[in-house]
Amino acid sequence: MSTSEAVLPTLEISREDDPRVVQEAATEDYSLHVVPKTWRLTRGGLQMAWWALITAIFYMYVAALVAITIGTGAAIVGLAVTCAIYSVINIIINRAAAESGLTVALFSRAMFGFVGAAFATIVFAATAIYYFVFEGSIVAVAAQQFFADQGLDLDIKIWYLLIVLYTMPLVMRGVRVWLDRFNAWLLPVYAIGLIAVLIWVTSDAGGYDGGWAHLPATADVTGPGWIWAVSVYMGVWVLMMYTMDYARLGRRQDLGYSSVVTFGPVFYFFTFFVNGLVGIYLVDQLSIEQLGEGELATAMVGVTGLVGLGLIFVTQSRINTANLYLASTNLQSFGSRALQLHFPRTVWVLIAGAITYLIMLTNVFSFILDALAYQGIAIVAWVSIALVHIAYVRRTVGLASMEFRPGRVPALNPGGIGSVIVATAVGVILKLTDEAFFGTWGLPVVFAVGAILYAAALRIAPERWFVLRRPHDPLDEVSDPWEDRVRCYHCSKMYLAREVDRDPSHGHQPICASCAAGPAFYAAAHREAHADHPSPPPAAVS
Repeated sequence: MSTSEAVLPTLEISREDDPRVVQEAATEDYSLHVVPKTWRLTRGGLQMAWWALITAIFYMYVAALVAITIGTGAAIVGLAVTCAIYSVINIIINRAAAESGLTVALFSRAMFGFVGAAFATIVFAATAIYYFVFEGSIVAVAAQQFFADQGLDLDIKIWYLLIVLYTMPLVMRGVRVWLDRFNAWLLPVYAIGLIAVLIWVTSDAGGYDGGWAHLPATADVTGPGWIWAVSVYMGVWVLMMYTMDYARLGRRQDLGYSSVVTFGPVFYFFTFFVNGLVGIYLVDQLSIEQLGEGELATAMVGVTGLVGLGLIFVTQSRINTANLYLASTNLQSFGSRALQLHFPRTVWVLIAGAITYLIMLTNVFSFILDALAYQGIAIVAWVSIALVHIAYVRRTVGLASMEFRPGRVPALNPGGIGSVIVATAVGVILKLTDEAFFGTWGLPVVFAVGAILYAAALRIAPERWFVLRRPHDPLDEVSDPWEDRVRCYHCSKMYLAREVDRDPSHGHQPICASCAAGPAFYAAAHREAHADHPSPPPAAVS
């Protein structure tokens, strides 16, 4: 009897979580799967985990650099506009992630196809690693200076290694089990330490003089200074990707709170605006002439000693848990899809840590700044396409029903891939040919090109660009895809029906999204989708 004539294997369905999946999720956080409602964080837990990003010295450094370039007044306007833009975009991404339960990697399949989504994961992973290099280097430089003053002068390479080694164990456990609590404990320490450093620096400078609020512009930029400032912060739009990978762990009933506080205007007021003003103030009070992220940290330690080092340790430990966690989850996704390497996330933590250390050993700042600039172009293009896609899906099938399963999306979506390639290419060309124009207008142009092209593609795209139509969909056999769990024949674990498919290469047995990432399954699914006369779905075995 042929496959098309055979009855379908019965789905084994449960409304309870598989204990083995729950145990695995303690470290994996469903990084290759849809996040069920039972693994969502409370609104306080999600806020504490996400607010690890609030403490990066990078934000102080960027704001000070902007203020020195265009003056304090224009910088403050740029900061305010930036906070508004980030808040609006991340409210949209927060809702999409919470309703779909998808990571950047899984969500990108809907826009770029099963193979094309690898682009987003490798760019995301590389950017997270680069930021880990930056933030980890700050701790290493500050620690080397402090302990050298105490008579313990260690090579910077040893400090780099120590920073990487102590950070890796912090992210072995997932967000829900550990990182939310770890960062909640450190938040008050950060607040108290920052206030202490501000008081100390002000006292050491002879008191408050208000000069920081009136810094003059020191360079000419193309166009209005505040738009140049907004464009500078667009280079950090990787935070939109960060939002999706964290917000998928949020509960739908908490969307109002998380949209305003966790991922919205309250978060960005403190992250960009408050941290930015602190950075401008510290650079002025510390009389830093050659501004670099490392110089700000070493100047703080030089004045405040152990208190400054403690603050730097806390701030960078918090931000680097997010950097390394997201580097590991996206390396895992890229490795499982592109390289067929199915390692646990903890192994990818070790791999990401090793890559970070090797980059630290090079003359890192000679190439990473340029690498980040080019990756920033690609990320802005991704965000523009993601926003258009979210609007499209919300208007059509709904975010909770967005298709992403390996056997039901095409290998490449010409509309998504074409849009991101053209938008990125436009940005690269602008950067190479007119650096001054690019500095102010380049990333806004990239955003506009990506959004317009993808919106146009959606109007003319045939359905096959987005979906592989195949028979025998398990979603038609369950009462609630968000509550029913189905056992995967390949790994024997039970996952949400929302992600389960049937494997045409093994008698249409049910298979989870992770196990369905192999080439044999995808080839069989592709053949089934493109059969000239697909058979009607057979009846399920009773």
